[in-house]
Amino acid sequence: MRERGVPLRVAGGLCALLLVGTALFDVRQSAASGTGEQEKILLIAPAAPGGGWDTLAREMQNGLREEDLRFNVEVRNAEGAGGTIGLAQIANREGQDNVLSMTGLGMVGAVETTGSPYTMDDVTPIAQLASEYLAVVVSADSPHETLDDLAEDWIAQAETLPVAGGSMGGVDQIFAARVAQSMGLVPGEINYLPYSGGGEVLTSLLSGTSAVGFGTLGDFADQAADGGPLRVIAVSSPERLDGVDVPTIIEQGYDVEMSNWRGVIAPPGLSDEQADELVALVEELRGSPSWADTLERNRWTDTYQDRAEFTAFLEEEVALTQETVEELGL
Repeated sequence: MRERGVPLRVAGGLCALLLVGTALFDVRQSAASGTGEQEKILLIAPAAPGGGWDTLAREMQNGLREEDLRFNVEVRNAEGAGGTIGLAQIANREGQDNVLSMTGLGMVGAVETTGSPYTMDDVTPIAQLASEYLAVVVSADSPHETLDDLAEDWIAQAETLPVAGGSMGGVDQIFAARVAQSMGLVPGEINYLPYSGGGEVLTSLLSGTSAVGFGTLGDFADQAADGGPLRVIAVSSPERLDGVDVPTIIEQGYDVEMSNWRGVIAPPGLSDEQADELVALVEELRGSPSWADTLERNRWTDTYQDRAEFTAFLEEEVALTQETVEELGL
């Protein structure tokens, strides 16, 4: 009996070890796959791969993983209609507390110009993360060295002076309209030439097709460096930017402060607790070393706003954009 008991005890011990090993494996698998406490997060980029919203989503994905905040993070592109396709996708995920969509001024403008059935009222604002300030640029040999120089010619040639920027109804056109309005011009009467990107705006300026360009500072920074083919005559930041020796629009006497801001929104129907948990996750990422590196590499300015601040900011942006779009006749 004693000889038979030994192998039974050994077998029992092996079974116990196997059970413990299996449990440990399951725990590791759960953590690695994002199940259990670390729920899967879906990040919707409402644009094609390579664009600003896509870059933000993938930077968030990498940051969440690097900081061990989430392991299972999926980025899904939903391009089209200025971001309103992505807006529709998140608006139709009511109550889902593991989904975030990138958003920004471009989406706010597109809601007003595309006939979108969904608006910013149909989502839960979470946070603003970063901004890119905008620039007024001319060719290096342009006679326009200040906004006053530009205003003099623009007022005299209100309907004929060609100005270049991104697509109709987008951030660049809204920016051009606000600058024009600050100079006493009627936004809907300016001669705006829409292009698909900064490269085409650059070509338009260098060929003389347009006299002035409007767009994100980062799109023109390299071409406006010493000896470059472009000159930045104003930036839309509230104060001068570090490392950018260019006066602001406000500094030159024109009341325009504007940024191509980017933030995140969640589906409707979330409880305050669910929304606050998403805010806490974003705040933790925002305070991490990997996010500091993200801001530096992409030349983004940290303009973080929590849920309450971002909600109030969105209301103001929507109202101002509605006004501008109406004046543009869009």
